[in-house]
Amino acid sequence: MIEKSIEESIVLSIFDLSNQLKKIGDEVYQKVGLTTQQWLILLHLANNPNLPFFKREKHEKDLMASELADSLNVTRANITNLINVLLDKGLIRQYEDHDDRRKKRLKLTKKGVALVNKTQPSRLGVINFLTEGFTKTEKQTFLQFLEQCMNKLINEDEKIKSFHKLLVDRKG
Repeated sequence: MIEKSIEESIVLSIFDLSNQLKKIGDEVYQKVGLTTQQWLILLHLANNPNLPFFKREKHEKDLMASELADSLNVTRANITNLINVLLDKGLIRQYEDHDDRRKKRLKLTKKGVALVNKTQPSRLGVINFLTEGFTKTEKQTFLQFLEQCMNKLINEDEKIKSFHKLLVDRKG
């Protein structure tokens, strides 16, 4: 049977926390007519420096749909649907890249900026609530742990696929 382990408890707790945060996000952003994924797109287009994406990749130009899809780990079709909703709501606009007209870049509209600013206090309230009681060192240590985990997942994709192959081979 399955044995108790601190490592598995950590990973499963991260899953649980992620699910709870998504649930809270869905409830909050539903009030302004968005899903959590749509909201995350707005945060990307607002160039939120706290997003792991911007720590891993430096961007001087506005983002393209393919970059958003990579950051959110969704398919190109999924990101296209999410972007179309935001375009229809007038929260973002799409324009041709000045250097390569085949590329389409995305930018927040004034309405999108206003929505990000309007919801910022409640978003920060939840963040502060979740992190209160932790020292600065504890917060930095936790962030470093999460970043190391993400780097392993990103950089060791082939190793992870080999774990999946073992599972498939055992089933067959």
